[in-house]
Amino acid sequence: MSRLLTTLFCLVLAAPTLAADPLSGRAAGSVPKGSVWDEHWQFRKSVLMGSPEVDFEYYIYGELGNEEAMVNSLRRDRVQVSSSSLWGLSSTIPEAAVLSLPYLFESAEEADYFYDCCAGDIIKPYLEAIGIAFLGWSEAGWTGFYGPKGYADPALVNGEKLRTPSTPSVAVFFQSLGVDTVFLGIGDVVPALQTGLVEGGASSLPWYVNAFKQHAPHYTLTGHHYESTIIMASKKWLDTATPAQSAVLDKAFNVFPSQRVGVREDAAKKIAGLRADGAFVYDLTPDQRARWIAAAQAVHPAILRDIGGDAEAIYAQVLAAKAEFKARSDQDVQAND
Repeated sequence: MSRLLTTLFCLVLAAPTLAADPLSGRAAGSVPKGSVWDEHWQFRKSVLMGSPEVDFEYYIYGELGNEEAMVNSLRRDRVQVSSSSLWGLSSTIPEAAVLSLPYLFESAEEADYFYDCCAGDIIKPYLEAIGIAFLGWSEAGWTGFYGPKGYADPALVNGEKLRTPSTPSVAVFFQSLGVDTVFLGIGDVVPALQTGLVEGGASSLPWYVNAFKQHAPHYTLTGHHYESTIIMASKKWLDTATPAQSAVLDKAFNVFPSQRVGVREDAAKKIAGLRADGAFVYDLTPDQRARWIAAAQAVHPAILRDIGGDAEAIYAQVLAAKAEFKARSDQDVQAND
């Protein structure tokens, strides 16, 4: 018997180790074809398709519905990886809208500090509570107004029919400015511009250039919202990943520092291209920017009340991070004097 057991043990040791099956799933998004975000999805695909650890089907051009639908699909494990703007996520997690308050951040450096230090830790518990895991951030850029004229001063949007997402961080702000708000999903904007249902709206540069420019020839660089996209996974699905599979996912999706640089370079090129083509692009003077900031930040308390839940606590965390950023920046200035 002992000889038989020894033989069996040796056979087990000599047997080849079977590799784990690839981690399969569906990845969904909603990006304009040919945009900088499309390029970033192509990078993710190249990483994932180059590894035997994972096997995805891709639906990145909105084939599986709008952002709200994709968040719900993640919760039900019908989609395994997806991206959503904070505006889209706020229909399920209202507190997500706090991070898209108008002029919450007044510079890219301030936004970078907050996202690097704190944003992921703030949003993770809310995602986990609904069965979703956090994979990473992706920058969507700074929002400006598009329409039939420039909007360099807040008073100029009064009475304008502008497309508005339903999230409070936008809707309350627009309504405070006297905008004739028209609530539409992103996929309905072009038909609404064509029919005159809306005259304009607000979006980051890639959306404007790829979708709205021919229908609304004026773009104002207000930079009033810093738009970020969150990359998420079905927690039930992700919990089945091996360490090697998790490493591949991390390589594909946790690339925020380089990704946001690409978005900003793309935005600068698009602005230069618009101006070279004779398009109407408006910068803000310091006084105009100050009026926009004052108008936006004055409605923060009303927006926070509308959001409810933990909105004010999250806002306090953002303000604390902004204060830390300012203190560090002041120290750097003093050290260089």
